[in-house]
Order: sequence, then C-alpha cells, then structure tokens
Amino acid sequence: MRTLPSFVTICLLGTAIAALLPACGSTDDPPNPPAHAGAGGGGAVGGGGSGGSDPVAKGAVVWDKQECASCHGADAKGFYGPNITYSMAAGIGGWTAAQFRAAVRDGKDTDGSDLCFQMTKFSAALINDAEMDDLFAYVKSKAVSDVVNQGTFCP
Repeated sequence: MRTLPSFVTICLLGTAIAALLPACGSTDDPPNPPAHAGAGGGGAVGGGGSGGSDPVAKGAVVWDKQECASCHGADAKGFYGPNITYSMAAGIGGWTAAQFRAAVRDGKDTDGSDLCFQMTKFSAALINDAEMDDLFAYVKSKAVSDVVNQGTFCP
C-alpha cells in the first residue's frame, strides 16, 4: 500500500528528472547551425545574428531551441529556475549584456559567484555570440515581473 510520503517522493523525483532532461544537450548539433529564416525570409548568413531581422524574434528561436522555458517558465517569471524578466526588483533588470552572457555561458552571477548548480552552461557552440545578443533582447522584451521566484532547486 502506498503512503502519501512515498507518493510525494515519487512525484518530486519525477519532476526533478523531467527538469534535468532539457539540460542534457546533444553534442551532434553543428557548432554554427544555419540561420533560420524569419517570417520575412532571408536570415543572416553564417550562424545567426542580428543581420537585418528582428533580434527579439531571433532570440525567441534560441529560447525555444535551448528550452529555457523548462526552467524559467514560458514568461521568464521563474519556474524551477528564477525570474529572469527585466525587473530591477526581482529579475535581471540591472544586468548588462556581458553579465547575461557570463550567466548563460559560465553560470556566473553579477558578482562573479556561481549561480545555482542546476543552471546549464551554454557554450559558444550551443549559443554563438550573435544568438546570445538576440536571446538577451528576447528576455528583455518579456513582461516585467517583480515576483521573486528563486526556483525550487536552489534558493
């Protein structure tokens, strides 16, 4: 007979495993994937970048491809991971592009300390510099939320 504590344990374990799966990136992607043509066609040549199309739209493609919503929520207000809306009070509103890049690439906070161990580190092979700029533009475009969400794995 199952008890409530064992049921809760099974649910939490299943949730933890489901959250980790998107972070297990595949290594068979090319280092510079071809640019995706936007709604207006004609993406940039050579691995994506701002070249002529909307950086927010291109950042949305990176967000979806890297499954950022699986941790930060579809609205970036936090889920397993923290709120990363451009809120000054509860998100990353004071962050520069360089600080954002350090967080996404190296798992570093604005003070240089390590972010939560659950934060996937995305190498330049997974998100090149131009795509990183587009991703930052996309995150900044999300509706600001002042709700502090530290996520369920790391406070």
